[in-house]
Amino acid sequence: VGHSAGAYNAAMLALDPRWLGGVGLGRTDLAGWVGLAGPYDFLPIGLRDVQVAFDWPSTPADSQPLFHARRLQGGAPPALLLAARSDLLVDPQRNTVSLAAALRERRATVQPELFDRVSHTTLMGAFAGPLRGLAPVLERVSGFVNGATGVAKS
Repeated sequence: VGHSAGAYNAAMLALDPRWLGGVGLGRTDLAGWVGLAGPYDFLPIGLRDVQVAFDWPSTPADSQPLFHARRLQGGAPPALLLAARSDLLVDPQRNTVSLAAALRERRATVQPELFDRVSHTTLMGAFAGPLRGLAPVLERVSGFVNGATGVAKS
């Protein structure tokens, strides 16, 4: 489970075989993964701070989770992808919706959902009691983790 850059990390772990392969595991060893407002497709890079972090313009295409989703072979762990419909920091159409479509094309189990009453940051805040009424983030993640989606607990 990860939010924003953490969702990127979770996606790369689940989709790029280099990471789990480095410890003798594969994608199907994961019971599932959750991405909250993740940047799954951010090339070309426009923000200067991000350009430095990703060595733009020499950033390889395989640094993008969407790249790996489009090339999946042999299965992928189920995914829950949540985002704010009006996220101004990480475009949910380009990232969440596009990644979900690519995973579906490869017959991976994916559950995307966009929420109206949250932003990039309040999506995470909705886990906490005072903001929980903004969106059912906690319920969706808990249900996914607890197997309500058919994902076995491990």
